[in-house]
Order: sequence, then structure tokens, then C-alpha cells
Amino acid sequence: MASNLLKLLVRTGMLPKNMAAKVQAHARHAGIAASTSTLILIPLGEDRLAQLLSRQLDLPCFEPRQLQNLPPVMREFLSMEQALKFRALPIRLGQQGLVVAMADPSDRENMQALASLIGYPLAPLVAPECRLIQAIERCYDRQLPDREQLLLEKMRPAAAMFGPPVEEDIDEAMLEEAEVIDDEIPPKTAITLAELSEKLAAARCRDDVADTLIDHLSGQFDRMGLFLLKNGELRGWRALVGHRLHPEFHNVKITVTGSNLLHAVLSEQNPFLGRVPEPRLLKQLVNALGASCEKAIMLPLILAGRSVGMLFAEEAGQTGSERVTELQNLLAKTACALEILILRNKLTRP
Repeated sequence: MASNLLKLLVRTGMLPKNMAAKVQAHARHAGIAASTSTLILIPLGEDRLAQLLSRQLDLPCFEPRQLQNLPPVMREFLSMEQALKFRALPIRLGQQGLVVAMADPSDRENMQALASLIGYPLAPLVAPECRLIQAIERCYDRQLPDREQLLLEKMRPAAAMFGPPVEEDIDEAMLEEAEVIDDEIPPKTAITLAELSEKLAAARCRDDVADTLIDHLSGQFDRMGLFLLKNGELRGWRALVGHRLHPEFHNVKITVTGSNLLHAVLSEQNPFLGRVPEPRLLKQLVNALGASCEKAIMLPLILAGRSVGMLFAEEAGQTGSERVTELQNLLAKTACALEILILRNKLTRP
């Protein structure tokens, strides 16, 4: 088994060595992937596992829920059985090869076998495994085999198997230590403006663009969130609290209808600076980011003259208009990178 997943989990302190051996033995005995055994036996969750692989392998994450169907040509690269075996789903052809969403790109043997089978170099993305399997079922428009359905059912409720925590008398020092251990996502390190431009130019998908912008702004604000505008809703894309990624931000949805402030920012494309005055919007932002919204910046992400998203940022100190100008310039670079991706996809489209 050539997956480095278990080594990464041990190295980052997320899995004891003795448990890693049990997971490996379980995977070998059941004839399944190490990632599948990990999700069955360990209450980590598919998102946390995907985020770990994304960080450690320096690969972008992919959200399978956004994939409702697959072009017929993509299904020709892999049968449904092969897609399930490799835990991989071809998405599109890119400049660097076939873009494939995978549950565990750290498995070198699996990657080599898949590239040999497909006959193309691979450009892997990391995808949460349960949702990837559901996307395979959806895109191939066939019911999952009984074995895969059973594995899926075992992976999803794994965390519940351990039951609620037992109440114990603990002192403050232990609580402080627990807070450190419970921090699931390590801090992101900010990148320079020059690195930002280079990474935006090299972006392979829109998530690369979002990650690059977030990396650059890491630690510059108390809280910040990047939203995409779709069907009258602002949907969470990427978010930071200090230096740390917000792991559940993709579940956030904020209704635009009825908000004069969001209308001004998105429809009229006016920047906003100050305290959020609308109670409903204020509550939604607090729930999404834990923001107080006393000193907030809200800016539209404009693509081809149309607002396609919004950047929200907040800091406890004074937030001056100079930051608005700086962020507008960064969003212009972001929009440029997205336009390049759109044009690139059009050129490679058959």
C-alpha cells in the first residue's frame, strides 16, 4: 500500500501510531483504500481529511456537490467501476493533463496505475470521499453497488460510534491544552504580492484562485469571507478567522433579496465600509463568521461588468479607506485570473 495518508496523519498528530497500524491492517484485510478505512474507523470526518491532504500535498480541494453531471467524453476515461475503485472522477482536460478529483492523491501506486489506465498525465484535486462517491453515482446515473453503499454508510456515521464525551473534572491548564489540540486546521502563512500574481496566473481552477487570495490576506484581518453569488444567494467559498481556515464555510448561504445593503454592494457595485446596519444580515454574518460587524468592509467581485461574488472583511482596529482600495485592486486581479480560466476552458473545449 503506497498511500502516505496514514504517515501524514501520524506526523501531524491526528492519529496515534498504533491506530495507524490497525487502519492499515483493516484496509488490507477488507481490500479497500486506506482513506476509506480511516473514515470508517476514525472520527475525523471527510472534510478534515481532505483539508489535511490538500495542505500536505499542496493540491487544491474540490467540492463534489457542485458537479451535477459529467460530459460524456469524461465518462469515457473511466467506467463507473473504475472510478469507484480508484476513488477518482475525471472532470476536464487542462493544460497540465486530465483534472481528476481524488479522495487520496497521496497513494502513489494508485496514481501511477490510474495515469497508465487513462493514458494522460493527471492533475489531481482533493475531494471529500463520501461526497465524491455520491458524485460518481450521480454523474454516471447508476446506483452504487451494494458493497459501495455499505462502505458509504459505514463512513458517514463513524464519528457517532464514539458517543458523547464523558464529563470529567478538568483544570484550566488542561482546557488550554485541549483548545490547542482541537484546532483542526493549522495557520495559513501569508504570501507576498509577487507570489499572489504568480499563483493567480498559474491557477488551474477557480478554487485555486480563491485559495491564492485567501493565502495572501491571511492574518491581515480578524475575519474575512469570500462568497460566490448564485441564484440570489451569497454562498460561502473561502473564509479565514485570523490565520485559520473556516472549515464549514461552504455550508453558508445568505439571501440577497430584501437587503438594501447587499443590493448596493452587488447590484450597484458600491463598496461598503462601517457597521452593518441591517439586523437580519448582521445575524447571518455573525452566524457565518462570528463577526461583530462593527468595522466591516464589503466589496463586490466583478467579472465582465457583473457582480459574481463578494468579499467581507473585518478587523477590530481602525479600518481605513486605504484598505478598501487595496482590496479592490486584489479583487481586480482575482477577476482577471477567473476570466483567464474561462477563456482557457473555452479554448480546450471540443
